[in-house]
Amino acid sequence: MILGGLPRSGITLLASLLNKDADIYVTTTSPFVEVLYRNYSLWNDPDYQPDFDTDNMRHAKIPFLQGMTKEYYKQLTTKRFVIDKRRQWQNVANIEMYRAVYGELPKIICPIRSVPEIITSYKTLYAKNNREWNYEELKDNKFETSYFDLAEGYKKYPDCFLFVEYDDLVDDTLSTLGRVYKFMNLTMPKQELG
Repeated sequence: MILGGLPRSGITLLASLLNKDADIYVTTTSPFVEVLYRNYSLWNDPDYQPDFDTDNMRHAKIPFLQGMTKEYYKQLTTKRFVIDKRRQWQNVANIEMYRAVYGELPKIICPIRSVPEIITSYKTLYAKNNREWNYEELKDNKFETSYFDLAEGYKKYPDCFLFVEYDDLVDDTLSTLGRVYKFMNLTMPKQELG
């Protein structure tokens, strides 16, 4: 399971709430999508093609990547369910890589918020840190990349996504968590998480 979404939209809040569940571990901002991509793409790298051009090596790719995944998360937690937190997962190429490696499309939980509210939140954050507001800093990975990756990912694979409105998460936390648990096919603990 994946936690993606838009910046300044409640990703950290939702991760904190889910981490209260004894069976769920939500990573901090995780490098795993990049670790997986580099290993996944190595099999098709022309510089290494001769090394991987045997039946044994071709058949080893997916079991190796699945085993690497289990070992990676085993080093982080003993909890039964892991949610990897990284907005890059919502990129179409990464969704397709996930499907190729794990045999199914990912479930991506996406906290979202209106663009004006995101910008207002950034401006407030800049003011608190005595920094001058500069919209140019929202380019690339700060905001634009996440926004366009989410739009394209949703357009191609809408069933992968659960959108979680920031206001719903804040104002109706328990019902919103109920939707998240239902999307993950997990039972929400009886004790209050919110």
